[in-house]
Formats: sequence, structure tokens, C-alpha cells
Amino acid sequence: MIWSIVVFAIALSLDGFGVGVSYGFRKIKIPWKSLMIICISSASAIAVSMFAGKMLASILSPNIAEFIGGLALILVGLWLLIQVWANRLTPKETGLNGEVEHPLPVFKISIPSLGLIVNVLKEPIKADLDSSGTISMNESLLLGFALAMDALGAGLGAAMTGFHPVITPIIVGLVKLVLVTTGLYMGSHNLLNNLQKKLEILPGLIILIMGLSKLL
Repeated sequence: MIWSIVVFAIALSLDGFGVGVSYGFRKIKIPWKSLMIICISSASAIAVSMFAGKMLASILSPNIAEFIGGLALILVGLWLLIQVWANRLTPKETGLNGEVEHPLPVFKISIPSLGLIVNVLKEPIKADLDSSGTISMNESLLLGFALAMDALGAGLGAAMTGFHPVITPIIVGLVKLVLVTTGLYMGSHNLLNNLQKKLEILPGLIILIMGLSKLL
């Protein structure tokens, strides 16, 4: 089971690796305090969703709970794959010199009371709201929230299929820490070239396969 949890954590954390690569390439810094907030956000999201999954599983028969959990993982996996496909089709903005700058937002959340427009899109560069080149603690909350979204549905499904509700969030947080840090290093040293784009489908594919394995 521990290796299943590790694989699950890697699948949920590959987006953090991609963020690290993007920031490293652009020389955007994530201080340790901000990095910890990002990782704790992901661990907290998975913990909350797994608690909900355990509560739901407790009122269902084991077979039904495992079926629903597997189905939830399949749906999350498919959603992640659809996001990759949609992002690749997203039109790009071009600058005055005709160069591609950033993709247009897939969707946008407006929070007038905070004077904040949060663009949820393929380019994580938008999390650096003040364009300072450093992700502050406040900005890390935004980034952590965005990276935690996929963990909600996946955590629900994982709990219902028998994943440990305490060990799993801890491993997710640790793996996120390792992969974001690794991504920052590799991006800053330009070690990946086009590998990042090829890795985009892995999270959805891994979670989809894990869900299917619970139903077969």
C-alpha cells in the first residue's frame, strides 16, 4: 500500500514540479516559508477530502465504497487529461513584436472585495501578482490553493478505496516539497527543454489507471 500512496502522491505533485520548472526558468524565487505554505496547502486539501471520503465510506458497504472511490479517481484522471488537452488548445496572447507571451485564461474568478482577479490558467507565472520575481507568503496561498484543487476529488476517491487518511496527506506534502524544489533547480539550470510538456499527461494518466485498477 505504501508504494501505491507514493505513486498517488507523485501524480498529485507533478503539477508542482511543472510550476517549479516554470519559475526556475524565469528566475522567480519561492522562499522556504512560501514553499512550506504551498506544500501544507496540498497536504491539508488531501486530508480534508480524505476525511470526507472516510465518513462517506463508513455508511456504505466496502464494495460500494471501493467502487465509488475508484469511479471518483477515474473522473479526476479524466478531468486532468481534459485540462491538458484544453490548455494545449487555448489561444495565446501575442506581444507587440509578435512573440507569444501567455495563454488566455481558461476561466477567471473575480473577488471584488479583495480587489483581486485570480486567473486560473496554464501559466503559473500569474501567481506572482506584484511581478516582484519572488512568491510572497500571500501569493503562495493563492498558488497553494490552485495546486490543491486536483487533490480534493482525488483524496475523496483515495480514502474510499482504502488509502491511509493520515499517512497519505503527509506523503503528498513531502513529495510536493521535493518535486517543486527539484523543478525550481532544473528550470533555473535549463535542464529540461521540452520534457515538461511531455510530462503533462502523467498525473491524469496515473490517477486514471489507479481508479481503473480498483474496479477491475
